[in-house]
Amino acid sequence: MLLIILFQIKCWRVLEESMFVRRMLATLCILMLAAINLLDSISCSQLRKPTDNCSSATDIDSSCLYPSYFSYFCVLILIASSLPACISYLWKGFFMFLIAVAQCVVNILVLGPTLDCEELMKHWTSLTQGKYTLSGLLLTATLALVFLARHMEKVTRVLFLWRCEVEQQRDCAEEMRRRNEALVYNILPPHVATHFMGKNRKFDELYSQSYAEVGVMFASIPNFSEFYSEESINNQGLECLRFLNEVISDFDALLELPQFQDVIKIKTIGSTYMAASGLTPSRQVKPEDPINVRWMHLALLVEFALELKKALQSINEQSFNHFELKFGINHGPITAGVIGASKPHYDIWGNTVNVASRMESTGKTGCIQVTQETMEILNHFGYQFEQRGMVTVKGKGQLMTYYLVGKATKTTPPTAPVSPIIGSNGMETLNEEDESHDSPTSKSEDKTVIECSDRMDDDVFTSEPEMSSEQTLITKGVELKDSTENTLLLSDT
Repeated sequence: MLLIILFQIKCWRVLEESMFVRRMLATLCILMLAAINLLDSISCSQLRKPTDNCSSATDIDSSCLYPSYFSYFCVLILIASSLPACISYLWKGFFMFLIAVAQCVVNILVLGPTLDCEELMKHWTSLTQGKYTLSGLLLTATLALVFLARHMEKVTRVLFLWRCEVEQQRDCAEEMRRRNEALVYNILPPHVATHFMGKNRKFDELYSQSYAEVGVMFASIPNFSEFYSEESINNQGLECLRFLNEVISDFDALLELPQFQDVIKIKTIGSTYMAASGLTPSRQVKPEDPINVRWMHLALLVEFALELKKALQSINEQSFNHFELKFGINHGPITAGVIGASKPHYDIWGNTVNVASRMESTGKTGCIQVTQETMEILNHFGYQFEQRGMVTVKGKGQLMTYYLVGKATKTTPPTAPVSPIIGSNGMETLNEEDESHDSPTSKSEDKTVIECSDRMDDDVFTSEPEMSSEQTLITKGVELKDSTENTLLLSDT
């Protein structure tokens, strides 16, 4: 029994997959029905006994009383011949005309006397003889069915083309939806993209979210402005932009690592890279949790900054350049949201962002500068800092800042000379505008030690020397950058 079922399933699969087999099977069925009907018609004429009075033949077993029924059966066969969709209407018309002509020949030449006797048994008189009437009926039905088969095939083809077009448009729409979704997920953070891709979202709804504990990092390449030039050797600056794109792309690739899943890139401003941590709504943190739990993402942000330095160092080794990074990190509450309808942009605002930007702009090349509050939190994770001094920050006044030098578990004394401010007992004030931006940096191979520039710009604490034209341009660039940041970041003054 099981073998029979398996055989039936196999035969059904063959019928589904092979068009030739379906056509042959349909043709065979049509020819068999027509042949059987013709044989029965011929047999009816042989059963009919010649009698003088046709109306006296009442024995069903010995005579064929209604031979016209075979013509009616032929009409049913013609209708069945017009139905198979796997056969072209031309072949259908050929088979139907063949069957109809064969039946007409049988009606006229073979069943003629029998049909005449059937005509005499009727109680009414026809205008024409029955054999000619049935033959005309068969030919008319055949012609009508041929036109019907042609129309059905035409409609079927049109529906098939429409279905193919609809499927193609649906595939294109699905592909476009996937591309748009991928683009949205590339532009916006995952949780924000999920919000905008939701079906229940209103299109005019503004997305904003407040966070109480967020880490913000700014990382800039201060000497990239010296590298950029629009000379013909650089293809009007295109090669410089291609190099910057390579650097930013390597920075973005670090965000794909599992350990940095809580770090989100916010944007790039020129050669400045902005990232934040703690913006994931799924974080389940309570105010009573210890600092090591609440601010774990801030330590990850510091580790991400260290990985950025390693990535840039690797690019320098391959391109024979000497680019350096300058970092500023801060923590605190912020407001996040999406601005724009046709070109949405995810950004964060608040005093925390402003201070982080000032930590970067007033810092030294190769150093990670933080505020005192951030330093106290990172101390719980084993990071060591050295005091820099008071820094004048626009809109905030004077802030105590620190430089990250490494981790307590593996920290070794830095090889770079220490600034007199760090070594002296009294703390001096440093203005934001007095910071130099073209200090070279020496890096150590020890991953746990952060070394800043060999020249710590001691003279900026004691006197303000005459600035050269190059330094004046750099200072103006810093002031221009600060004014740009003021337009992008909200100040809590």
